[in-house]
Amino acid sequence: MKPSLLTRLSLSFFLSIAAFSPLAADEGKAPPPQHLKPATKELIEQLKTGGHVLIVRHERTNAFIPDTKEVDLNNCATQRNLSIAGHANAVENYRALSFLQIPIGQVYASPTCRTLETARLMFGSVEAHNALYRYGQDSEQLSADLKELIRSNTKNAENAVLVTHLGTYAPVFGGHLAEGDAAVFSLVNDRPQLQGVIPANGWNDAIIDAVLAAQ
Repeated sequence: MKPSLLTRLSLSFFLSIAAFSPLAADEGKAPPPQHLKPATKELIEQLKTGGHVLIVRHERTNAFIPDTKEVDLNNCATQRNLSIAGHANAVENYRALSFLQIPIGQVYASPTCRTLETARLMFGSVEAHNALYRYGQDSEQLSADLKELIRSNTKNAENAVLVTHLGTYAPVFGGHLAEGDAAVFSLVNDRPQLQGVIPANGWNDAIIDAVLAAQ
């Protein structure tokens, strides 16, 4: 039986209301934008299982005040130190690592003020290690020492951290790390292998994505 005009008008009105209801709006809602690149997100997920080594370049520094020609490791006034932004970033990243439940074990750092401060603020504790500060020294020995540090710290249940300088990292592994970047290494056939780099802002982006996904 053909529906009456009143029935058809009522049905049309109901459909128009349903189309603009909150439920319908939610069903058509676009997912939140992702701030992390998929590769970076995967790296962070890998770190949650432990057994990796992060080589972290110290946080942002005050570029207007460089190291003096005669750097005294016991005197921060002779060194290029963390800027206000670098200090704040390290503190925020400590909170991000805790929120993301990234297990952190042994933390080593070059014995400079900027690396030790980055390590303390970002990871809570640190042990100075001279192998992470080897400017102008024998490149073969530097490579052997750095790779041994990675090899001996990837067999732990937690992730180990090496806070160092571009001048230590680049001669051994090549490539570039910006201030605050973290290179993630694991062992493949007992040899350190780079899995990828988490940019300095990657930890904060991971928090943004997690909060948006929970809304």
